[in-house]
Amino acid sequence: MAKRVLLSALVALVVGFGFMTIDKMRGAEWLVSPQQIAQAKAEGKSGVESSPGTLTVLPIRRETADALPVKWAMTGLVAGFLVFRAMGRRKIAKA
Repeated sequence: MAKRVLLSALVALVVGFGFMTIDKMRGAEWLVSPQQIAQAKAEGKSGVESSPGTLTVLPIRRETADALPVKWAMTGLVAGFLVFRAMGRRKIAKA
């Protein structure tokens, strides 16, 4: 039983942190990131043109950015639950 719990907890953490890393790497939190603003200012522009005729000079977060930690936690929990159920004891069929 302890083996099942430990392995499912490990899988849950790996999946949750994996999704967090992927979202952080692709910038899922930002509509216009601070790095994009800094790069535009380094090129001599005053900001990032987010749409034709619209200049953005401050970073803008996505509306769904606050839900990302919930997504990471839920995917980790679901993965852990699936591993826990998959490692359950099988009933031996009687002939």
